Amino acid sequence: MIPTELTFANLISIEGNQWHYHIPRFQREYVWRKNNWSKLLEDIYDNDPGHYMGSIICVNDATELSPTNELIYEVVDGQQRLTTLSILLACIYSKLLNEVVVNNPDIKQDHDYIIKLNSISQRLIKKVSVSGKKLPWGIFKSERIFYCLRVQPSTQENNLEDYQYILKEVGLLPNADYPRNCGNRRLYKAFKYFLNHISDDYDFLNDLLDRVYRLSFIHISEASQSKAFMLFETLNYRGVPLSAIDIIKNKMLSTLESKYGEKIEDSYDEWQEILNNIPEEADQDRFLRQFYNAFKYDKKIKIDKITRATRSNIISIYENLIKKNAKDIFDQLKEKAEIYNQLIDPEEYRRSALNNALVNLARISAVPSYTFLLYLFSLDDSCFDDSQVKEKVVELLCKYYFRRNITDYPNTRDLDAINIDLIEQCQNKITNGKEISYSFISKVVLMGKGKPSSSETLKDALLDNLFYNNEGMARYALARLDETSHTREYAPNLWERNEKGLYVWTVEHIFPQGKNIPTDWVEMIADGDREKAEKIQDEWVHCLGNLTLSGYNSKLSNQSFKKKQEKSLASVFGNKIRIGFKNGLALNNIEFPSNGEDYSLATTKKWTVDHINSRNKIMVKMLLKLFKFDNE
Repeated sequence: MIPTELTFANLISIEGNQWHYHIPRFQREYVWRKNNWSKLLEDIYDNDPGHYMGSIICVNDATELSPTNELIYEVVDGQQRLTTLSILLACIYSKLLNEVVVNNPDIKQDHDYIIKLNSISQRLIKKVSVSGKKLPWGIFKSERIFYCLRVQPSTQENNLEDYQYILKEVGLLPNADYPRNCGNRRLYKAFKYFLNHISDDYDFLNDLLDRVYRLSFIHISEASQSKAFMLFETLNYRGVPLSAIDIIKNKMLSTLESKYGEKIEDSYDEWQEILNNIPEEADQDRFLRQFYNAFKYDKKIKIDKITRATRSNIISIYENLIKKNAKDIFDQLKEKAEIYNQLIDPEEYRRSALNNALVNLARISAVPSYTFLLYLFSLDDSCFDDSQVKEKVVELLCKYYFRRNITDYPNTRDLDAINIDLIEQCQNKITNGKEISYSFISKVVLMGKGKPSSSETLKDALLDNLFYNNEGMARYALARLDETSHTREYAPNLWERNEKGLYVWTVEHIFPQGKNIPTDWVEMIADGDREKAEKIQDEWVHCLGNLTLSGYNSKLSNQSFKKKQEKSLASVFGNKIRIGFKNGLALNNIEFPSNGEDYSLATTKKWTVDHINSRNKIMVKMLLKLFKFDNE
């Protein structure tokens, strides 16, 4: 390792032996955002020329040469900066080639101007000669001409295709296909950001180009990926901080190569299997913590003086585990990631009573329970006295976490300890040669360290302004109440999401929640007294009795009660499709007493405080029955 201080112009020099930088596919995709692009421009503008930009760590394998016999570096640390600065250069090129010429037509003949364009062009892309039909790796063809990139982005998330299209846009490539949805991805957004935030003035562009070229880096090359990864973790860098999963991955892959002789590409592919099972970064981080908490009873995993995994100690934990036995831990993570996938994404699995229960658990956002379930689902069936233990336990946890999320009891900070205690009690059973029963687990859950809130506490919380206190649980409660009446003939998908990932069915306030209460509502609910109507709104608008679900929330809005109730749309055949409170939703047909008569949201002719209060009590009563424990 020989650290060398270089300018950006030196890194992508157009003289002598030119270096090429490839972002290997095992690196994460381009992740910089607007705040990163903005900070980069600020650093360039606000500092003296030669501003330090951190280190670039590469793998220098002498056997890897470009088709033009120039050295290829695999970038381990620095891809975000190299890629972003390349995009910025492309934007400067575009401004010089197009906008500047509009105001200075004669500049096309200026020698310095031509040199600047050629300098940028050769630092971004290079024409090459190719013999034979098979293209060498890193070479692509555009309009019968062969090219290679000086900085080649990762192929992940279409980064490479998007970058090639950017080069076509600025005039550096004669042609490149438009990658579908290119405009929605970060690489192209970076391009558009810089185009919109740098001036067309020639003097300004000259100064900016000079400042970009003079940016200072420490260039470090290692002979192997494992050494590069190790160095990667110890140095400061600019840009998006590495997540725990990134750091642990690097440590794992480098150890597997250096200590066990595993090929890093093969290990990376296996690591990707873990990520494929757990695609969201937040879930990945949580999985690593819950894995340790679930299995720390095992001496191979337990680390002295660490009682549970947290965000602050997770990296330290896995450094110790990797040091103990990286291969064994890696194999366990792969195995347990498959189980975790079933917990976080149960809808992908075949329909069954167990998976239906897991779906409900996921909808409650009962993620702390996954610590115990990861343990439970890892056990052999012979550990249980009944084939339905898992199903019964998940149903129990649905009730438990519904109540916990409504009442905020037990406290969030106690949930890890509660799950760990439950695991330890179950494992003691197994160690002593005994089977685990549902009744045993139920007793520990309901009477142990995590004893849930009482029915009265739950009742009080449900009767309160539930939507205001917990929107997610209010929506879940409404959906579950409707689902109790579902049949084969009637089963609307209340969990359907649109193309943006948002629920199609959303919570509708019957008495509107907006500040400017419509006059007809003031008349109905408060006999024309606006001040009284506002007090009623404050007290009652967010309680369950004033809520329903609608797939057409925006079309109901602040309309009068009658219009909300009768609202309909014309179908393509001219028939009316009811979208108001008479839409057939079971939730809207729940009957409640008022002045000696039974009404429902679909049948009542008015909406008053008495109606809200009465419907609220009925709905809460139904929920208390639905989420009642066996021992109550």
